[in-house]
Amino acid sequence: MLPVSTKDVIAFTPLADHLAILVKLRDKAEADAEREAFGRLIDATQAEIDAAPQPVFRLGIASHFTRAAFRRDLKAAGATYPGDVALYRALREDLKEVAPYNLDDLLALIDEVEATAQGEVDPTASDGLETIKSVARSCGGRFAALEGDRDFFIAVAPLVACRHFLLGWEGVKAEDGADAPFVRRRDLTTDATLAHLSEEELQAVGFKIMSLMRPSKDLEKNSASPSRSASSRKPSPTAKTKRLTGPHGSSSASASSGTRAST
Repeated sequence: MLPVSTKDVIAFTPLADHLAILVKLRDKAEADAEREAFGRLIDATQAEIDAAPQPVFRLGIASHFTRAAFRRDLKAAGATYPGDVALYRALREDLKEVAPYNLDDLLALIDEVEATAQGEVDPTASDGLETIKSVARSCGGRFAALEGDRDFFIAVAPLVACRHFLLGWEGVKAEDGADAPFVRRRDLTTDATLAHLSEEELQAVGFKIMSLMRPSKDLEKNSASPSRSASSRKPSPTAKTKRLTGPHGSSSASASSGTRAST
């Protein structure tokens, strides 16, 4: 199920969306220092919003067909996103190939970091893992290749998403200060059109589009149904869906933060 009707168009303002996320994070923060830090970020973001008119992007919501077309073009571009499990597995395999004298200790450290990936990671263990990763990268093995695949996906996927689902904009300026033209051909936004956006804007809009393809956690629970295959497992009520993160490690915004565009 989709989070909103496939007939809807979402009006998206990146900084306003970012501000809403910061407010939610501040409200969830438990320590005073954290709340104060988020408060400073909120004030800075609000000041940036107030300083100049903000561009508004019209985003189409994927249907089953257009989502399949998007995934096809991702594959055609060679963009794949290796998960953490694959990365850790490759890291272990590369270490075993190098066979350092303290291999067992290094493998134990990887196990520790992976086991606590969703919680507080010991800074010492985290620093040690970064050292291990640096060594693995220098070896040019499987781990380095998968990291490259992930970086490539993060760079390319938002661009492909914008080609498919960015339907229009307001307030985007060309280099000469005039309103930037918006052109779509054969149901795709042209590369010349997307060239008017900065890389940061492409990332923000593209990841927002991809977040709209995933239902909210509440909707996932309500829409879960047993598989038709008798041999497959029933869906777990505690199963969690991994959310794609942006290049800075922050989760893509949820669909509920978007505003429907007026027609």
